[in-house]
Formats: sequence, structure tokens, C-alpha cells
Amino acid sequence: MNIVYQGVVLALIAATLWSINAPLIKRYSGGISSIAFNAIRAITATPILLMIILISKVNVKVIPSGIPFIIASSIIGPGIGDIAYIASIRRIGAGRAITVGYTYVFISQILAALLLGEKLTVKLVAGTLLSILGIYLIFIENSGGGIRFRSSIISLIPVFAWGIGSVVNKLALHYTDPISLGFIRVLILSLLLTSITRREFIRGIRVKRILLSAIITGFTGYGVGIPLFLYAISMSGVSISVLVTTLTPVLGRILSMVVAGERINIKGFIGTLTVILGIIIGTYQF
Repeated sequence: MNIVYQGVVLALIAATLWSINAPLIKRYSGGISSIAFNAIRAITATPILLMIILISKVNVKVIPSGIPFIIASSIIGPGIGDIAYIASIRRIGAGRAITVGYTYVFISQILAALLLGEKLTVKLVAGTLLSILGIYLIFIENSGGGIRFRSSIISLIPVFAWGIGSVVNKLALHYTDPISLGFIRVLILSLLLTSITRREFIRGIRVKRILLSAIITGFTGYGVGIPLFLYAISMSGVSISVLVTTLTPVLGRILSMVVAGERINIKGFIGTLTVILGIIIGTYQF
């Protein structure tokens, strides 16, 4: 198996793990702010990553000139993007949030073409148009008129944050390795978020359902999923890696119905399939 396909396998595992997060967040994270919940996720993932570092005997090291990229990588994706994603899940539902959020692949593709020299194709434009149509169907899924304006804005923040973050991750990986980057990112995020929301953080860790859901989603998201995704980016590039993560909204929407008890009508079903089809058409590289 060549290195590109090894990266695809790692991205596939990460995408599967990430699909678990939205339904658990929807059902069990209520009672504290999105910032506080993400702080618990980050801080509980830190010892997991530390254990991985000790087992794999990786020397955590960073070329100093890459520090700005690493800090930006920490704040943009898992910071701004994930906090808005949690808020979006709570406002519009796990299935909707995960479907809309994963159109981030187009931002990643466009920026990778502009900044990293990866190829921009006609298929990407066609896929983008399909996904916009799918998002519109998801927005009007409910008979009440769909998602309110403020919720719409919040649901789109992860799209841009994750898209920009994917490219910043690639740049950061020029200065460190994937495991070190994953650990440093979650450490920065833990320190930053706990300092911002200390009281809610303490209240959250005292509630069993919040703590347990934060531990599970922190493990699948930051502890294992992110390092695997970073390895995938380093091995296969941004375009192919984000393509593989389109599995996440498919599994996530199914799990949202099973775990969170969400329902999907014909508009939502067609919208979800349209977004996924658009992503596949727009990012297919093989």
C-alpha cells in the first residue's frame, strides 16, 4: 500500500470516530456553554495524547519559526470551529449541523489550490453548487421555515474555520510532526478555554453525563481522530484527506437518529444526499 492510500485509511478511521461526536454532544452536553464543554473535551484528551507520545517515543519538538502556524492551528479549527459546531448542534440538531459543517471541504480545496498548489477543477465548482442546493434543502427541512438567521450563521462558522484550519495544519506540519502538533494544539486549547470559562468548566466536570460525553468526544475527536487526520494530511495532502472525511456526515446523520432521536423528512434526506454527492463530485481525486 503506497503512502497516499495509507493516509486515506487513517483519514477513514478519523472520519468514523468523528461521526460519533455530534449525536453525543446533542444528547448529553447541555447545561454548560459550548466553550466550557469544549474545554473539558480538550483537557481530558491531553493525557491521552501524552500517553500516545510516551508509547510511541516521539520527541515533542517544534521549529521556532513554525510557532505562529501552530498557535493559529490550535485556535482556528478546534477552537473557533469546534465551539461553533457544538453551538450549531444544540441549535439546529446534530444531523443538520454535521451535514452543513462538512461542506468545509470546499474551503479546504480552494485554499489548498491557492496556497499549496493543489489542483482546482471544474468538478469542484459543480460539487459546490450541488452542496449549496443541499444546504438550502436542509435549511428549509422543517415546515416552520427551517433554520433561523442567527443559527444559520453559527452553523456556517465551522465550515470556514475547519476549511482554513485544514490548510493551516498542513503549513504547521512543516515545522513539527503530527503527534506533536496534535498534543501542542490540545494543550494550548485547554489552557486558553479553561482560563476563559473556569466556573462553568468546574460545574461541568461535576455532572456525570457532561463529563462522560466530553471524555468520549474528546478521545474520539482530539485524542485519536485529530492525530490520525494530521498524519493523513502529511501523507496524502489536504484535498484527498478532506474528501475521505465526507463519510462523517453520512454516519453522523444515521447515528443522530439512533442516539439523539432526531427525525429527518424527505427534504432533509434529499438535502443530505445532495450535499454528500456534491462533496464527492467536487473533491474526487482518484
